Amino acid sequence: MKKVFLGLAILTYCFTGMAQTKITPEQARSICAQQMAAFTKAVSGSFQKGSSFDQFQFALCGKLKPTVEGANQLRVAHNFLTQGVSNDFIIRSYNGKEIAASMNYLTNLHNKGFESDGAELFGGITATENSSLAKNAEGPCRWYQFWCLTQAFANWVVANWTVIAQIIATIMQILG
Repeated sequence: MKKVFLGLAILTYCFTGMAQTKITPEQARSICAQQMAAFTKAVSGSFQKGSSFDQFQFALCGKLKPTVEGANQLRVAHNFLTQGVSNDFIIRSYNGKEIAASMNYLTNLHNKGFESDGAELFGGITATENSSLAKNAEGPCRWYQFWCLTQAFANWVVANWTVIAQIIATIMQILG
């Protein structure tokens, strides 16, 4: 419970500070790391110890092909699950590149007038909603609903698209 509270406190600090000032590289990385930790947890139900990435991806997406951004996000989550690391480790160590790329993809969709819950990253709704993980999911969010998984973050994102551009640019600049 302390970890959840600490995570929420960090996010609250980041969100309130970013509305008035430019975000720091560490704030951008931290936001993306929180997203990756939540995503990794959401897809963990389809992970089988010893499974290949292709098996993992098929369990989640079926025959549909994820975008490059979605596949890279899945690959990172698979690597974290294979290593058996904790959410704290992900939050401390993840650099943010794949989440920033996914945000960029969804931002580009938004700029073209298409509102997405994130399923497009993983091949679309058809196969993802029919995966056993999605059918058996508890709670309001499915694993592929990028924005729903972090609803408070999503609400903030919708209100602050310009800051999303800063997060993307900052992460990409850090990673060169």
